[in-house]
Amino acid sequence: MNFKAPRGTHDLIGPEALRLRQLEEISRNVLYKWNYSEICLPSFEDAGLFTRSIGESTDIVEKEMYVFEDRKGRKLALRPEGTASAVRAVIEHNLTQTLPLVKLFYAGSMFRYERPQAGRYREFFQVGAEYFGNPEPAADAETVIVADEILRKMGLSKTEIHLNSLGCKACRPAFRAALKDYFASQKDLCGDCRRRLEHNPLRLLDCKIDGHKFEGVPKMEDFLCPECSDHFGRVRELLQQSGRAFIVDHRLVRGLDYYTKTIFEIRSASVGSQDALCAGGRYDNLVEELGGASTEAVGFALGSERIILAASNENAFREPQGPVRVFIAVSGESLVKEAFGFAVKLKTSSRNDEIRSGLGLEDKAIRVEGPFAKKSLKSQLKLADRLGADKTIIFGEEEYKLGVVIIRDMKTQGQSEVRVRPA
Repeated sequence: MNFKAPRGTHDLIGPEALRLRQLEEISRNVLYKWNYSEICLPSFEDAGLFTRSIGESTDIVEKEMYVFEDRKGRKLALRPEGTASAVRAVIEHNLTQTLPLVKLFYAGSMFRYERPQAGRYREFFQVGAEYFGNPEPAADAETVIVADEILRKMGLSKTEIHLNSLGCKACRPAFRAALKDYFASQKDLCGDCRRRLEHNPLRLLDCKIDGHKFEGVPKMEDFLCPECSDHFGRVRELLQQSGRAFIVDHRLVRGLDYYTKTIFEIRSASVGSQDALCAGGRYDNLVEELGGASTEAVGFALGSERIILAASNENAFREPQGPVRVFIAVSGESLVKEAFGFAVKLKTSSRNDEIRSGLGLEDKAIRVEGPFAKKSLKSQLKLADRLGADKTIIFGEEEYKLGVVIIRDMKTQGQSEVRVRPA
């Protein structure tokens, strides 16, 4: 029986895996500069954590979570997003009470049962960041700038920041009521819109089927209370001050119930209809709703596959300087011990080691393979070529008696001798 990767999953091999690691490394470097610390979160949690935080009427909870019972009947779920898990960790470890500032980031797999599309998988990778305890608009602006900076470091240029405010508990009810009145008068709503109308009318603004029909739809900005209006205005001022262009998008909503005030997406023109590379916003009530002390928070998540796709489409990947590939070959089995010991020293020595210096590899990363004594020297050299070796170090019997080895450049076929021991 031939097994294949489950639908909606994918293998990342060689260059594809390298690109994911590049994105994560760039993200780490940017986030460290902004004083974020890394947290490694479990891949599954109590299913109730996501139901309570994300919202029972959201698509994620209703349709997309991978839920299962363990052997003791506990209901668990593979994490569909990272914010709820980060909040759980902050509460469980009492971080906001023991640390003066809590800024966390994470990278890893998320799981949602969605229809696979370009850049969308059922197991997908995200980089996320969460900033706890700062209610100021500067925290919102910082979050947008950090996300944008990561995308810039990835070499992306065809991006747009979309910004909106969802208000707070004081002003959102009037907006919801206005939306319900508006949509109740609309005819021929799709099935999802009819279902959302009663419990989650904000999601109708994001409908991919009916969205083009909605003209004159109410805007949240017209319903913001003075505090939320001032907060949103100051966020925009700070982004302008930082030189970040943005679009105030009155149709922007998020698929998670916990958001308050500022929300944003960073979109790309390089990836088709699934154009959101990053999404996030403020969620000032979630920590308290999950059992912690009242704590303001704001965060974002980057969709790794979509960013990689956008970077590929823009030819934005800067291929890193790869390691020097070194192959160890022997002319006979009598030199296997010496060649093997040399290979071990080469792999474990520091970059400024005498061995590397003699080979001209002082400051270079290397990858070493060999020896394979059961093969003829000719076969070993063919193997070195197939493995993409840059240099082959040949232990020849006569040369080694004189304390030298042969260095062959596999591209030019030029050779030189290097002393490795006294004659």
